Amino acid sequence: MNKKYFNNLNIRSKLLLLYVFCVLIPIILTDAIIMYTVSGNYKESQLRDLQHAMERVEYNLGENIAACTMFTNNMYTDSLLDKFLNKQYSSFNEYYDEYNKMLDNNSLSYNYNAGLLYKIEIFADNDTMIGGGKISTIKTIKDTDWYQEFEKSGKDIFLFAYYDESKKFLPGSGSCRTISIIRRLDNFGSKNIEKLLKIDVDYNMLLTDVLNEKIEGTIFVRNNDYILFSNIPNTSGMKVFDTSDIIEDSEPTMSKTFKSGTQEWEIVTFAENTPFWNVIFQNKGLLYLFLLDIIVPTILIYLIGKSITHRLTVVTAYLGKVEKEQFEVIDFTEGEDEIGKVIRSYNMMVVRIKDLIEVVFKGNAEKQALELSKKQAELQAIQSQVNPHFLFNTLETIRMRSLIKSELETANIIGELAILFRKSMTWGQDCITINEEMSFIEKYINIQKYRYGDKIKFYHYVMKECETYLIPKLTISSFVENACVHGLEATENEGVISLTITKNEEYLFVEISDNGKGFEESRLEEIRYMIANADHKMLSKSKSTGMLNAYLRLKMHFDNQIEFDIDSETEKGTDIIIQIPLKAVEDSVIAEEVKVNKEVTLNDKSNDC
Repeated sequence: MNKKYFNNLNIRSKLLLLYVFCVLIPIILTDAIIMYTVSGNYKESQLRDLQHAMERVEYNLGENIAACTMFTNNMYTDSLLDKFLNKQYSSFNEYYDEYNKMLDNNSLSYNYNAGLLYKIEIFADNDTMIGGGKISTIKTIKDTDWYQEFEKSGKDIFLFAYYDESKKFLPGSGSCRTISIIRRLDNFGSKNIEKLLKIDVDYNMLLTDVLNEKIEGTIFVRNNDYILFSNIPNTSGMKVFDTSDIIEDSEPTMSKTFKSGTQEWEIVTFAENTPFWNVIFQNKGLLYLFLLDIIVPTILIYLIGKSITHRLTVVTAYLGKVEKEQFEVIDFTEGEDEIGKVIRSYNMMVVRIKDLIEVVFKGNAEKQALELSKKQAELQAIQSQVNPHFLFNTLETIRMRSLIKSELETANIIGELAILFRKSMTWGQDCITINEEMSFIEKYINIQKYRYGDKIKFYHYVMKECETYLIPKLTISSFVENACVHGLEATENEGVISLTITKNEEYLFVEISDNGKGFEESRLEEIRYMIANADHKMLSKSKSTGMLNAYLRLKMHFDNQIEFDIDSETEKGTDIIIQIPLKAVEDSVIAEEVKVNKEVTLNDKSNDC
C-alpha cells in the first residue's frame, strides 16, 4: 500500500485502523477460539455425566431386581411352604393351625424389612385352602392379565410390568404402575398341584433412583411395551405408562440395553441442547475476562486518541484564526508530549506577532484615536444645540405657578411629567433595575389617572427577589403604555391593567394584562409574525413601534434568549407573558458591572492625563 495513502488519513482514522486490526480483531479471534474450546469441553463433560448416570441407573435397577429375584429363590427352596401348599385340609381349624405353624417358621413373616418388596402373594391349585392373607387359590387369578401373560410366556420365572387400574380406588394399595416377579414353585415335584409366587416390587423406590439423577438431560428406561421410568419431574406411579415408541422420532444421545431379571430393559438418554451463549454465561469468570480484554484496550485507545485529536483540532482552529488575522493564545493545559510542545511554540509565536503589531501599528492607532475624538467632539457640539434644559425649566415654571395658585394636583402631575421626560432623555445608562422601572411606570400611570380619572385601575406585584434585576430602560413601561393607549383609551368601560413580575428556579416572568379593546384575530396574527421575525428594518417600516422596539431591546440585551407570548380577544383584553432565563438575567448583571468598571477605569485614566 502506498505510503501517501496513510499520509492522507487523519490521525483519528489511523488510530482506528490500528485499534481494529492490531487489537480488536486479534482479541475477538482469540476469545472465539477459547469460547469454542470451552463449549466443546462442556459438551464432553455433559456426555460423561450422561454415561455415568446411565451406569448408575443400570446398577441400581439391576441390583434391586436381582435382590427381589434372590428372595424368590428362598421361597422356591422352602420345603415347609411346599408341604403346606400340597396338603389336603379336612377343616378350617386344621388349615389355620398349619397356616400359623408355617408362618412361624417361614420368611413370609419378615420379608418386608428390606422395603423393596411391596407385596408378596402365593397361589396354589388346592381347593381345600381358604383364601386370604398372602395365600390364595389359583382360580381367583385365572382371569388376570398378568397370569395370562405368564402362562403365555411358558417361563418358570417371569418379570412383568403392567398398569393395575384397580389400585386407583383402593387407598394404601400402592402405585398403579406395577412391576411383578412371577415364579412357579415346582422345586419339590408335585406336578398335580400348580403353585405360583408373585412379588410386587416397590415401584416408587425404583422410580426415586431415576428421579435422583439431576443431570442436564433426560433419561428413559423402557421395555418392549412401556416407558417404565424417567427423570422427568412430576413423574408419578399413578399415571398410565407411556408406550415405548413415543421417543422413536428423536435421535437419542446414548442408549444401552441391560438384563433385568428375565427381561431386557433399555436405557435411552437425550442430552439437553444448551445454547452456546448459555455455556459462556455459566462461566462468568471467563466472560468477565473476555469483556476485560476488549474494554480495557478500547478505553485506552479512546482516551489516547481523544488526547491527540482534541488538541490537534484546537491547534488547527487557532491556526485558522491566524489566517483571519485573529491572534489568540491557546489557553489550556498543553501537556508534556510533542503536541504540548507545538502548542507552547504556537503561543510564543502569537505573543511575538502581537508585540510586533503593537510596535508597528501603534502610531497609526494613536492617530486614528485622535481623529475619532475629534469626530465625537463635533457630534456632541451638534447635539448640544438642541438643549432639553429649556423644556425642563419650562415645565418647572408651570409647576411652580400651579403651586402658587394652590393647584396641587396639577403641580404634582407636571412634576412627575418632568421626571419622566428627564429620564427618557438621559441615555448614559441604558440598563436600570426593575425597581427603578416600576417607579417610572407608577409615575406614568399617575399621569394617565390625571387624564382619565377613575377609569383606569392599576394593580401590580413584584417579587422582592426580582427588584434588583437589570433590564433595558423603558421596556416594561412600553408594554404598559401600549395597554393604556391601544387597550383602555379605545373603550368606555373601566380599564384595569395588571402587572406581575415573579420568578422560579429557572425563569423570570413578566406578565402584563388589560381588559381593554383587544386585537382582532388578523391583527393579532400580524403582531405575532412581527415578533417572531423582528429586526431593525421592520422597526423602521412599522407604524406602531412601541411594543416592537421594547421587544427588540429585550431580545438584544438578553442575547436572544427571551420567550414572548401574546394572546388577545376583542372586547376582552390582551395578555402578554415574557419569559427570561435567570442565567441570562444574571449574566447581564455581570456584564453591566464589567462595563461600568471599564468606564470608571477609563475616566480615571483621563483624569490622570
